[in-house]
Amino acid sequence: SYLFIGPVGVGKCTVSIEFAKAINCEEKGLDACEECVSCGKINSSNHPDVFIIQKEKEAGFIKIDKIRDIIYQASLKPYEAGKKIFIINNAEDMNEESQNALLKILEEPRENQIFILTTSAVSGLLPTVISRCKAVKFNLLSRVQIQRLLVEKRGFNEDEAILFSHMALGSPGRAIAFKEGDEMRERDRMLNDFFFRKRALFREEVCDEKNYADLEESLKMLLSWYRDLLVSKFTEDKSVFLNVDRMNEIFSYSAGFSAGKLEKNISSVMKTINYLRRNVNPKMALFNMALELERR
Repeated sequence: SYLFIGPVGVGKCTVSIEFAKAINCEEKGLDACEECVSCGKINSSNHPDVFIIQKEKEAGFIKIDKIRDIIYQASLKPYEAGKKIFIINNAEDMNEESQNALLKILEEPRENQIFILTTSAVSGLLPTVISRCKAVKFNLLSRVQIQRLLVEKRGFNEDEAILFSHMALGSPGRAIAFKEGDEMRERDRMLNDFFFRKRALFREEVCDEKNYADLEESLKMLLSWYRDLLVSKFTEDKSVFLNVDRMNEIFSYSAGFSAGKLEKNISSVMKTINYLRRNVNPKMALFNMALELERR
């Protein structure tokens, strides 16, 4: 049993799937061939011996029924592959009951099965789960590594790769989400809400958490903006900025803040993110943050 530990978006689940393909590839090489029937079925999430378990979109945790199904499937022989692979993505989403149910099978998996748990919050796992797995740590990637990955594996052009690698904060998954999802539009809307909206509407709309699809991610975008404003006080080197497509606005807007005020705003946003992680009422947390950000 393995436990892949690392920040969000650094490829833990992707590596798990690549590992499953390589183990069961019909060509029996070190890497997956991507051509055989087994690789094709795994790529299409249609392999009878490879299971990816994660919480459903609207669920708060991985339900015990899914874990019981894993235990049942693990009692059966592989249908067509050499090994059954069970990948539990974001294993910290299991509640205590689900984690306890897995203990025996993690400690004594059969020779023809492999369990891989991924997590970005190892503190959410029971010590008894952690001790039964071999830990593999994943680190954040450099901008150069992310740029190369985006160009070679995802088909980004050079300009896109440079922009999104700056915004990725070391996470390839974050860079891909900015390109393929609504994150860029969400960032621009967040900046508009916090910086360019009429002040009379500021608290009413900004303090409504329902305006943001992923509140923590939106606050991280805001944090990156304040960080760039602060950096602009000390350098004009474009390579050290995150929002490199908004350089003119960064230098223009930072003139209205002292370095001390920007440091306080960064602290306020970070504090709000921590409050949300501790399940503080989002509306109250945002309201308090808005008051602090408005103070000059």
